[in-house]
Amino acid sequence: MSQRSPRTPLRWIAGAGWAALLGGYLWTVATTGRTPIDVLGEVVAFLVDHPVGPLLYALACAVRPLFVFSSSVLTVGAGHLYGPAQGWLVVTAGHLAGAALAYALAVAFGAELAGRALAHPRLRGVGGRLRRNAFAAVLTLRLAFVPYDAVNYAAGALRLPLRAFLAATLLGSLPGAFTFLLFGASIGDLSVLAEGRWPSVDPWTLAASAALLAGTLTVSWAVRRRSPLPGAPS
Repeated sequence: MSQRSPRTPLRWIAGAGWAALLGGYLWTVATTGRTPIDVLGEVVAFLVDHPVGPLLYALACAVRPLFVFSSSVLTVGAGHLYGPAQGWLVVTAGHLAGAALAYALAVAFGAELAGRALAHPRLRGVGGRLRRNAFAAVLTLRLAFVPYDAVNYAAGALRLPLRAFLAATLLGSLPGAFTFLLFGASIGDLSVLAEGRWPSVDPWTLAASAALLAGTLTVSWAVRRRSPLPGAPS
């Protein structure tokens, strides 16, 4: 008899969540006659203008692992909506909570999910290093751009100290976070999409994002050369 994958419950949760979001969106469009651009504009206005908007955005970042959604896209969105400084506060609170949630899911779903996380090509063979020095190992993995959720699940599966895991995640995610935040902040008013025009782009903010990206990739390359990850090219 085949053994049921422990990821199946996660897939059901993600599927149900996306179905609820899509159903709510279709219901809104059908009952109000708004276009997708209209709905997007109203959501953006609410997130920016309403006092609970940033809190809801942080909550979306926190539950992101349940929806199997890209953390980078949410970070770009936060930069566009709130700017680099406030955006960093919003996504940091949300992504740290999301990392803790993924960590807890790995603990809850047990060893088989752990095996799947640690079998990732960029994580294969690092279990011992993670256990010996959790903070330094997680920091290295974050700076080396190892997939975000794979590290979260591996940390929970190995029962790494939660404080060390979250502290290393906070520090190691800084360069990448500001790269995406600045990119989002460089994008102008999206409402012009309703007029069939592309939003403007602030060249200086975009250049700052590109420069930070180059620096971040250089740091990632240096980290990999100094402390190469098993299964990854040096």
